[in-house]
Amino acid sequence: MTPEQQTALETVAERPLTADEIASIELLLPDRNDVAIATILSVGRVKLTPTEIGVGRILATIGLTAGNLLLDALYAITEFRHIKPLIEQGRLDIADPLPRAALDGLVGSIDGFTQLHADALKALAEQPDPIHYNAVSDALNVAEGRLTLGG
Repeated sequence: MTPEQQTALETVAERPLTADEIASIELLLPDRNDVAIATILSVGRVKLTPTEIGVGRILATIGLTAGNLLLDALYAITEFRHIKPLIEQGRLDIADPLPRAALDGLVGSIDGFTQLHADALKALAEQPDPIHYNAVSDALNVAEGRLTLGG
């Protein structure tokens, strides 16, 4: 993989490539298997979609025990007093950065509420965000000095 190709793929992925990704992609570059390269770059990519949750969704997602512990704590902590109506109405947007950060901050301060519970609730708003192979093709064509369909 040339430095130009790596830079192009990192631009498409919006992050640095890992050593494992580089090794895997290098095997695919001679045949320009852009579909497989896009698949490699897409692993773990998610986008947040507005997702409103409430008491029922919390309990269904993390279970009765952890859910009750979390809800009891949220209702008891003064700083969260305005969250209670949103949860009761099923309108707390778990894609919003503030509730996501709050859940992470509560891990360790509520006995029985773990990072796994926080991650499960946050995952409700996460959708796969695959990179389309056309973006890979265009980026590599530019890096290799080829013309693209758009240029």
